[in-house]
Amino acid sequence: MCEAKVFLESKSGHELVMKDVVTIKPAGDSLELLDLFGEKKVISADIKEIKLLDHKVILEPRSK
Repeated sequence: MCEAKVFLESKSGHELVMKDVVTIKPAGDSLELLDLFGEKKVISADIKEIKLLDHKVILEPRSK
């Protein structure tokens, strides 16, 4: 399967935002995450790193 776990970078490390993510698309100043089950989250962040072999996406909070 090709789902990913999405993490938000923080001072204390990486915080899990969502599992089983199949789609990430821009939504204005945010990113829209959609999981395998149809659940959607919108988060104000930028993509920092994508680790395809680890099925991991790391986001960084968007600067204000």
